[in-house]
Amino acid sequence: MSNGPINREVALAGQHVRRKVILALTFCSVIPLLLLTYAFHAPVREFLGPLAGLADSVSVPALMAFTALLMVGGAFIVWDIATALSRAAQISNEQHPELPTDQVRKDEIGTLMSSFARMLATIEQQSKEINEFPRRLDQLIREAFRDSLTGLPNRALFMDRLTHALTRAERGGSNLAVLFLDLDRFKILNDTLGREVGDRLLVEVAHRLAACLSPEDTVARLGGDEFALLLEDASDLSAATALAERISAEIQRPFVVDGRDVLISASIGVALTGGGSMQPEEVLRNADLAMYQAKAEGRARYELYEPGLSVSTRERLDLQADLRTAGARQELSLRYQPVVTLANIRPLEVEALVRWDHRRRGALLPADFIGLSEETGLIIPMGQWILREACRQARAWQAESDGMPPLVVSVNLSAGQFERNVLPEEVATIVRETGLEPGRLQLEISEAVLMRDDPRMLERLEALKAIGVRLAIDDFGTGYASLSYLKRLPVDCLKIDRSLVKGVGYETEDTAIIRAVVGLAKTLGITVTAEGVETHEQLIQLRAVGCEQGQGYFFARPVSADRVPELLASLGADDRHGSPSWLG
Repeated sequence: MSNGPINREVALAGQHVRRKVILALTFCSVIPLLLLTYAFHAPVREFLGPLAGLADSVSVPALMAFTALLMVGGAFIVWDIATALSRAAQISNEQHPELPTDQVRKDEIGTLMSSFARMLATIEQQSKEINEFPRRLDQLIREAFRDSLTGLPNRALFMDRLTHALTRAERGGSNLAVLFLDLDRFKILNDTLGREVGDRLLVEVAHRLAACLSPEDTVARLGGDEFALLLEDASDLSAATALAERISAEIQRPFVVDGRDVLISASIGVALTGGGSMQPEEVLRNADLAMYQAKAEGRARYELYEPGLSVSTRERLDLQADLRTAGARQELSLRYQPVVTLANIRPLEVEALVRWDHRRRGALLPADFIGLSEETGLIIPMGQWILREACRQARAWQAESDGMPPLVVSVNLSAGQFERNVLPEEVATIVRETGLEPGRLQLEISEAVLMRDDPRMLERLEALKAIGVRLAIDDFGTGYASLSYLKRLPVDCLKIDRSLVKGVGYETEDTAIIRAVVGLAKTLGITVTAEGVETHEQLIQLRAVGCEQGQGYFFARPVSADRVPELLASLGADDRHGSPSWLG
């Protein structure tokens, strides 16, 4: 209730109470009149004569009784008012703005009690809010300038300190350095281990960064997995690079989270002021550009900002921004390349390959943007779209085929996709929603991903096999796995890397590796596909070592979905002893 209605209630109730008080005072004022009357009792008694005895027996008791009634009546009214006000004050002190229903009076005294209690409660609440104001103001200031997770300064406070540091450096003729740090593949780790583990990792990273700085320097969390460090009074470049090397070494030391070791690295950009006048946004942007250059050079390293970095790195930043909206603009599309039997060049599978039809740069191959999508975490939604679209298209071909046996569609899984524990559930959902038979879907996982130290890797593979999909090891033979490791993996196909296929027939080691892989795979019941077949001589040599399937430009280039039926119909239709006529 607002103060206005309360004041009106108090005014109305006060008028009624005032009348009662006047009545009580009137009663009490009669008592002196009675006493004055008694004082004149003697003259009146003489005037009555013989009736005086009767008057004495009646007047004195009557006077005493009437006086007593007046005193009792006035006292009752005053006691009633005092009790009500005392009760209202007691309720207010007990912080009960509302009176209990069984004790609420229905008259004007009850109204005054309720209004008085609410007024006192309102005053008390406002007093508490005034007393809490300094604490709340301090909390708001902290939230405005501190990161809630790590407790480090946030971007606003960092930019403020950088502004003042630049002013001091310009006046004193000194230099300062800004380091921009971004954790490598943190988004993949966050999706794999969970956000809670990722948050604890960020807190530990913040502690290590703070330990690397002196008290007069600043480390801030700019957002996500990005941190910035301000090194004041950097006399030369060596101080900044020494700090970058120390930080890089600290970050690469294992973090212990939930009893397990978590390994991570960081890409660092270093920008040094040159003594001239610079804006804080310019210094931070230069460090940011250098950080992206470090990622482009292979991550887990630092790079120094140079003016020449602006062009190439800015192009990379622009490409990253375009990649975020490529799906919404429908610039991503799939091409399909067939996998054939080497014996008679009959199609068995098609592999879905993503392409980006950039609005300014034209057609981009996966090598131009897949690495960038993994760095930014965009590979997760992109991979889900690729898998769904490939399954949908395969189901459409199956429904439209006229006597043609249904094909298997192969989809590549990135490291970020495979390491997520929810992958089997996502695959099962997509297969169910698109209506594709699980056995018509093959998931390709690179050999390097399967060789990582992931205790749940086999469990994840078994969960995928339980759905009914096929599994293939992509890029096999690049030097990571031993052949004996194959018997542990529930896979259906090995895809021999094109680097080995390129030397088959004249590179003794490559030919021997392929022969050994084919022999062991047949023993284990695993199909072998040779990737990157480009010449007729390679086809002959692969047949000679017993390889069953092949894929490459010699058979067909990747084509759009609408051209796949025609391409598959043409495969195996004529002799392939020379260059395929359909390559053009």
